Amino acid sequence: MPTVVEPAAPEAELAKVRAAAHALDDGESAYGVRTPAAPVLDGAGYARFALAVRATLSLITDARIEWFLSRARSCARALEVLLLSPVERRPPAS
Repeated sequence: MPTVVEPAAPEAELAKVRAAAHALDDGESAYGVRTPAAPVLDGAGYARFALAVRATLSLITDARIEWFLSRARSCARALEVLLLSPVERRPPAS
């Protein structure tokens, strides 16, 4: 995806990221580099932090993006315990 430069485009891009529950920098910040990221959510569902995994396209291939995202989401969930106070955290996953 190209860099977002149109005035209305950032809101549209944020809506896509919220719906997907992850972000993906697919070479926008550096040629040949892919960066999937998962949010660290608080109890209200707001992204307080993010966990990103950055590597070359040969490592984070199209076929492995979901694998990396699943690990990033698991780590992001664990980071909630380290980064947020108990009253700020989401309820434990069932």
